[in-house]
Amino acid sequence: MEAVFIALFFFFTVVGFSTYYLQKGIGTMADPMRQFGLFLLNKAPAGVVDLFNDEKGSGAKTWMNLGMIWLTLAGIGTFLSLWHDYDGSALDSLASIGWAYDDGSALDTFVNATLVTGLFSILLGGGLVAVARSGAGKLASESNASLTALLFSVLTATALLLPTLLGLLTELSAENETLLQDLFMHSLRAFIVIAVMINVLLTVAQRKGETIQASNWFVFMALSSFIFGSQFRFFGELADTTQVVWLGERMTQSWVMISLFFAVAYHLVPRAASRPIWSDSMTKASMLLLFITLPPFMMSSADAGTVLENLGAILMTLALLPIFAGSVNIIMTAAGNATGIVARPGAMAATLAMIAFPIFAIGGYFTSLDVFIGLGTLNDMATTVDIGFLWTVGGLMAVACISESYPLAANRQLSSSSSASLTTLLVAFGGITSTVAKIMGDFTEKALLDSGSEDVVMTDGGFSLTAAVLFYVTSIGIILLFMNLIRTSVGGMKTDTTASTTSDIARYSLQTGESSIRKLLQRGVGVDTVLVVGDDVEDQGGAEIIEVSSTLHNDEITEFPVVKTELEMLSDYLEMKGMTIFEFFNSIDLDDSGTIDGYELQQALLNSKIADLPPWDVMKLMEMIDLDGDGRINLPELDIAIARVRPNPFSEEE
Repeated sequence: MEAVFIALFFFFTVVGFSTYYLQKGIGTMADPMRQFGLFLLNKAPAGVVDLFNDEKGSGAKTWMNLGMIWLTLAGIGTFLSLWHDYDGSALDSLASIGWAYDDGSALDTFVNATLVTGLFSILLGGGLVAVARSGAGKLASESNASLTALLFSVLTATALLLPTLLGLLTELSAENETLLQDLFMHSLRAFIVIAVMINVLLTVAQRKGETIQASNWFVFMALSSFIFGSQFRFFGELADTTQVVWLGERMTQSWVMISLFFAVAYHLVPRAASRPIWSDSMTKASMLLLFITLPPFMMSSADAGTVLENLGAILMTLALLPIFAGSVNIIMTAAGNATGIVARPGAMAATLAMIAFPIFAIGGYFTSLDVFIGLGTLNDMATTVDIGFLWTVGGLMAVACISESYPLAANRQLSSSSSASLTTLLVAFGGITSTVAKIMGDFTEKALLDSGSEDVVMTDGGFSLTAAVLFYVTSIGIILLFMNLIRTSVGGMKTDTTASTTSDIARYSLQTGESSIRKLLQRGVGVDTVLVVGDDVEDQGGAEIIEVSSTLHNDEITEFPVVKTELEMLSDYLEMKGMTIFEFFNSIDLDDSGTIDGYELQQALLNSKIADLPPWDVMKLMEMIDLDGDGRINLPELDIAIARVRPNPFSEEE
């Protein structure tokens, strides 16, 4: 038991120090460490990195591309596994290639490996998009991210094919075969993820402002858990330390996946809803409590003493708190703009995932608790809940990543929103209904076994068949999602995500007198803006915006309501920093969309040390600045707001 506590102490110590220095910085060593990190990412692999594109978003896109392949294979494998439960002889013909399909064990291994790899890759890709958007717009090394994605998949494929290859070449003991699989599946993959971690840390170091966003923290926690958990599993097997292996399994199978779920949700939902996160306190609580509790998923027997079993049961109970806190936080954020969420299939998928998350957590709690304390009476139901959880919550989060994050990484519009919406419905329906049907079958089987019935298969077969048919709906949804990804990557309409010096101010009226190009640019005028001198009505600021885009007209504005406290402080901040409104707007437009939402405004005010506004006050300020009522602020709207509270900019001397 001591080994478990030593491992946990080591993990929390390293992560704690890393978290502190990530937030506070490392002083004069920052630049040398950054240079060394970039060397490791770009030079150390002996030129292999040069084979990959370093274009913005390419790294995240590669992770999601490969992850989608694995997820599609997992969908097919899960359907076959459910069908195999109905008809045990259905796949006997495949035994000729050396896989033990007679009992379904090889198929179960295949499903578990492909499903976890697929979800991890897709969600990590979505997390990398969040990290890049909060940093300098791209990863420190996009090409290295692509390389690591490929190597990760290669190691997974090697681990899956290893038993067959070794069976053709030589005979190994089951113990040695397990060690070799663990080497490729866990230990070596952990070294690949270390490179991803370095990439993430270097990118976060280039962030805009001092605050590290919640999504970035969750990505950091997920990668840390994967690295340490994988090494615990491998070296625990070498040292024959069962408890350390058990700890490593919990970290890689629970902490990692849940962290990535939250990383993606905390990134996508607030931006789709154009709302800040509902509660910052709940965000911090869910983040902290997640890593000091025992999530009720993918549980196995701990083979521990009574005291530790009781402690584990308490931690598993407490684990419901961060799950509920994180889920409710996302749901309430989405509720702030339900119309905007429904209009975007990716955001809708993420919201549905957060609704289903607590439900599966409760089911997992009751089944996993039985497994944890070693009774084993609900093993089958626990496995069903785990797989249902991954396919329902994880599947919906994968839909969210491909629908929202992938277009950002590919710099293209989603090929078909209607197909993404249909995929969301298929994955949700198939995942939930097949899980319910399989649980009913497992419960029936247990009841019959407890009663001493010998004809379990015949009685239970109907539920297994129903579950297979229902999951077929999910498989179709995954295939549709894959096709949507391909169409988006190849034929999606390109979007310009680079910073632009153009303006959507079509016409600008100047006061008689002197001005300068610098002052005009500060007001948001672009190179194609028509300048009019003396012909249009002038306002108190010395200039009048006659037309903004196609919807905003200044002559419709009778009174401009402002909260002068925040806006005046913002105006003073810009003057103190010597920043133009155009420069400030681009610095807080994290996704380069040409507009800013409530979350971006909240973070801008916080990072500028102007105000730490709660979500409801941010929304009030947004509504006052947002003249066209679209829920977002564009450059001209911010320009007008600042102009109303600052002195005449054209009265100043050069």
